[in-house]
Amino acid sequence: MNISQRKAISIAKRVFNLLKVKPGQRETEVASHIKALLKKFGARPAFRVIVASGKRSALPHGFATNKIIKQGELVVIDFGALYNGYRSDMTRTYVIGKPTARQKKIYQIVQKAQAKALKAVRAGRRCSEVDQAARGYIEEKGLGKFFVHSTGHGVGRKVHQPPKISRKNRRRLRLGTIICIEPGIYIKGFGGVRIEDMVIVTKTGCRVLTR
Repeated sequence: MNISQRKAISIAKRVFNLLKVKPGQRETEVASHIKALLKKFGARPAFRVIVASGKRSALPHGFATNKIIKQGELVVIDFGALYNGYRSDMTRTYVIGKPTARQKKIYQIVQKAQAKALKAVRAGRRCSEVDQAARGYIEEKGLGKFFVHSTGHGVGRKVHQPPKISRKNRRRLRLGTIICIEPGIYIKGFGGVRIEDMVIVTKTGCRVLTR
């Protein structure tokens, strides 16, 4: 990992730490705040900022709209920093206020699925095996049909680059590769949860870069 990508990751983490999401805000207001903070720290958005609240959080690519964020809603926020040609990529899911039992359950399933995928990462491991670690757990919980994308991808000069962490990709992970792990559950009419972190592949596992 070079200095520029390390900086891109650091900036994205700083922005998330400063971000406050409140009921009454529009999704576009949150997105504008993210872009302003990225600019303040010398970066640009690595891709179009995703802010999806309420039922819209069930859209994997729910780009910000004028929708007002309401109390009790799930909010998925996905962005990264572009710094000196290198990119970062993170997703966090919030609940505005106290989560319902169902929201909490879905979040915990996604969180556990991500933990299982992270544990599966190491140099020499097939990408499909990492995908299955997350997907298998979500399927075990009866929600497999709601996990509609791959578990992750490489991140560098492009926000989506090889290797793709998918069920069909039998390519083996290489030492030092930077990937993201991002399982999600998206239920139409209810909402969605995605958690995404970037990691660097090591001989014995991985090191999480975006905790």
